[in-house]
Amino acid sequence: MKLIVAEKPDQGRTLASVFKMKKRDGFIEIFPNEIFPKGAYVSWAIGHLTELSAPEQYNPSWKKWSLDTLPIIPEDFKYEVVKSKAKQFQIIKKLATDPQVSEIIHAAMPGVKVN
Repeated sequence: MKLIVAEKPDQGRTLASVFKMKKRDGFIEIFPNEIFPKGAYVSWAIGHLTELSAPEQYNPSWKKWSLDTLPIIPEDFKYEVVKSKAKQFQIIKKLATDPQVSEIIHAAMPGVKVN
């Protein structure tokens, strides 16, 4: 089974619209067919689901910074789930860790041209 992650809900619905499917909470299940013999899930990211952590999450002294402490470049970058998008993040995480899912297809940004 494959997981297809679109950028937005309408894009996910469009991708799944040509298949027999069932709408679920936060994703669409595509039933087995010629292209997806084991079926597929289609979900969406609703834009950015994560963001960089605030400077003070790396080092408490970075909460109040000055020109002397800039640039702030952590050794390892930390990310946090955007609070308003936590539910969709958990849906995608659950689908991505489903043992039936053997491949994840990134289907966002369809207008980006790759040379």
